[in-house]
Amino acid sequence: MKKIALFLTCCFMVMAMPAQAVSLSDLEIAVRALGFMNNPPTGELSVGIVYAPDVPSSAQEAENLQRMLGNGLQVGNLFLKPVMVNINEADNANVGLFFLTGGLGGDARKLSSASNKKQILCVTTDVSQVINGACGLGVKSHPKIEILVNRAAAANSGATFATAFSMMITEY
Repeated sequence: MKKIALFLTCCFMVMAMPAQAVSLSDLEIAVRALGFMNNPPTGELSVGIVYAPDVPSSAQEAENLQRMLGNGLQVGNLFLKPVMVNINEADNANVGLFFLTGGLGGDARKLSSASNKKQILCVTTDVSQVINGACGLGVKSHPKIEILVNRAAAANSGATFATAFSMMITEY
């Protein structure tokens, strides 16, 4: 009986664990992936950290990401400048890249619309948003490095990638 109780406790703990937080490695992988775009960004790049204030996990992830980027972060030939963007205001964001926080479910479609309209690529660590086409590029650094591209979503936002990049990614 004790073994069953311990097993169930462990299961509930795993289910209650939050999604993997965005790491510096995730950001570095995303920036390196941008380098494979046919017209990659260079110099200073304003990164719109897109979150939903009414979704606590999204708001927390956005705050953590902003703290991680601080006043700006140099990664390769890009200098990333964070800009907090409420998902309901993405249409008015003055940024060169969207970084979508996790946990937004169907609300991510609002960003997809803005991304397409403004021709700004959406990047996320929320793989489900790449699979369903809300974001064009997804990255994960843990437990192994994964780069996912939704070609249609990326193309709709004006982003195309070099052919050689297809050997390194999972494509949807």
